[in-house]
Amino acid sequence: MPEAETPLPAWMGNVDPSQVGFPLEVDRSRYTKTTEIPFKKTEQGVLHLDAYRPTGVPEPTPFVLMIHGGGWRGGGRFNMGLPRWAGYLACAGFSVASIDYRLAPETSYPDSFQDCLDAFDWCVQHAQDLGADPDRMGLWGDSAGGHLALLLATSQTRSDFDGPRLRSGSERIRGVVALYPPTDLLRLHELERRFHPGTTTAAQFVGAAPEAEPERWTQASPLHQVHSKAPPTLLLQGTSDLLVPEQQALDYAARAQSLKAPHELHILQGGGHGFDRVAPSAEACQLIERSRSFLIENLHRGDL
Repeated sequence: MPEAETPLPAWMGNVDPSQVGFPLEVDRSRYTKTTEIPFKKTEQGVLHLDAYRPTGVPEPTPFVLMIHGGGWRGGGRFNMGLPRWAGYLACAGFSVASIDYRLAPETSYPDSFQDCLDAFDWCVQHAQDLGADPDRMGLWGDSAGGHLALLLATSQTRSDFDGPRLRSGSERIRGVVALYPPTDLLRLHELERRFHPGTTTAAQFVGAAPEAEPERWTQASPLHQVHSKAPPTLLLQGTSDLLVPEQQALDYAARAQSLKAPHELHILQGGGHGFDRVAPSAEACQLIERSRSFLIENLHRGDL
């Protein structure tokens, strides 16, 4: 009997499996890839990263830390076309590290966030081995990974953040790209609770009820951490996202605007969650290209 196809998750909508994947050509000859590099030991096991290193360009190169999505409870550094995304950035002259982090509900905030900080610190410490310039570093994340990238960029560049902190300093962060990121965890939690009984994905990540530890929810929400001196930020969001409502990006951009924090927001009409890899349109491809040019503008700065 033929093997049954694995059904696509409901959030992808009614798409053909052949429509799922990174849509742009990636020249594999323009970079090298080293997989499964251990960067941290935890009680749950060893965490790894995959390193992508461009060829044919002067080193050290600008560096991008890539943080995967999956609702803080799934996914990985090589899922959902991330290797091709990383390769696409490497082809533009970036060294890239795509990382794993601990997942809910086995762990909760700040564990996964701490893992991202430790990965960043590890990459600074091992920049020479990665062919990277530790003074020109950027962040990239999608969905929950976009949240973690935004939280890292905003919280670590403000002096009054009382949560976990980088050991290597934050002045080297020059830009962040966040695709359909949760920005206000309390609002996301309240919306999800209207439609689904039981524990929400946001509550599993935070590890406490909002009424029990409200300050924990504030600390873990980029909306409340953005400030005027945050690194330049690019947000990409679709209007038909079934997991992260468009309002999450709009509210973040409005607050960034009020604080004069450097940011750029692009809204894709009709775009769903994962629009860059789930039936990507021509407009989605343009936004992928914009994300790469945004990183070039803020990390390369004419150096290459």
